[in-house]
Amino acid sequence: MLHYVCYLKLKTLCFLIIIFVFCHLIFQEFIFLNIKDEDGHSLPILIWWTNFTRLQRDRLISCSERACKCLVTSNRTRSRELAAYLFYGSHIENDDFPLPRNYTIPWAIFHEESPKNYAPFLYLETQNIFNLTSTFSRYSDFPVTLQYLEDLALIKDLTYYVPVDTKNKYLDEIAPVLYIQSDCDTPVSRDYLVRELAKFVQIDSYGKCLTNKSFPKELDEVYSLDLYNEKLLRFISKYKFIIAFENSVCDDYITEKLWRPLIVGSVPIYLGSPTIEDWLPNNNSAILIKNYNSLEEVANLIKKINANDTLYERFLQHKLKSKVSNNLLQKNILKDHPILAFECFVCERTHQSYTYNKRNNDLNIYDCPKPKAPEKENTWYQHWDVGKCQAKALEILLAKDTPYTSSLFEETWKTYFYNKNC
Repeated sequence: MLHYVCYLKLKTLCFLIIIFVFCHLIFQEFIFLNIKDEDGHSLPILIWWTNFTRLQRDRLISCSERACKCLVTSNRTRSRELAAYLFYGSHIENDDFPLPRNYTIPWAIFHEESPKNYAPFLYLETQNIFNLTSTFSRYSDFPVTLQYLEDLALIKDLTYYVPVDTKNKYLDEIAPVLYIQSDCDTPVSRDYLVRELAKFVQIDSYGKCLTNKSFPKELDEVYSLDLYNEKLLRFISKYKFIIAFENSVCDDYITEKLWRPLIVGSVPIYLGSPTIEDWLPNNNSAILIKNYNSLEEVANLIKKINANDTLYERFLQHKLKSKVSNNLLQKNILKDHPILAFECFVCERTHQSYTYNKRNNDLNIYDCPKPKAPEKENTWYQHWDVGKCQAKALEILLAKDTPYTSSLFEETWKTYFYNKNC
């Protein structure tokens, strides 16, 4: 009998909890949909269509520049006051779009990553699906070229700076060149190039790729995505040169690979964006691989600079003289986190009288040439070929304006691919 009474109490408690949760959700739903602006109008709703776990389910954003407010959610069932669909490029599913399409509601994409993540976006057929774009390219609607540089003052700051005479003393224990990498399979064949460079100059290599040294114990627990960890910055600041090879070659694609050496006061050995000169603090801020005929030539230059303190310090005018001559840097620094800034950009557009036509633009806002593999093991060029066929399949299937299955998408792009009709 006692067990039965306990069972009834437990059942009642569970029922009450369910009722409470349900009422709470209903209350939240009511509050969310009934938030008004100062004039009593319902606020525009932005829906993150792609799964984006960094975002809370429902949020109110207030964008100060134009005093705009919007409601942001990942709940696809929202329909009242729906103002825009937001997509995160790296999480797009090729068979998952809000169809049939209402062309009065813009599709906006945030895609800050390299082509490793989403190959169809390399091509205009996919780029033109979206009304608003935010990529690393300066030609996108909302560029995030400097997303990895939080503040221009960091380049001038001396917090991690180690004078050249002190660095020269460290050369008794460490190599002049540092390489840290754990992503060993890249379109640019990064490891292959570093391996070739190491034939001509000494390189200390940490991480999972080309490892010849182990991190000190205090860095063992440094999270790999903690790109500007203080302990890590102090560790790398001891090195005179730091290899800064991006995983892909794309116009305006610049990551922490470049900014980290500049912040600590080391000389970057850079390979990546063909437009990198437009973004360097000064004309002589990095050794650019693209300007030399061979890696042996680069290595000889490194040795020459390493042996001449005056020549070495010419690369450090941003530290020694607090000099940054590039005004483009200051103009493009983001004031907020890139995602939040993107949301506000879209929010502000929804508050304007703006007609959203289907984007049909010949300007590539994701310009990443197909890689020429320097080694047989690199098959990333096929990634570009597949992306071309997938982009064509997307264009064809979305033009029909009806939902389709993943199997139909796979069948469509593979038909183009095997018939060499992309």
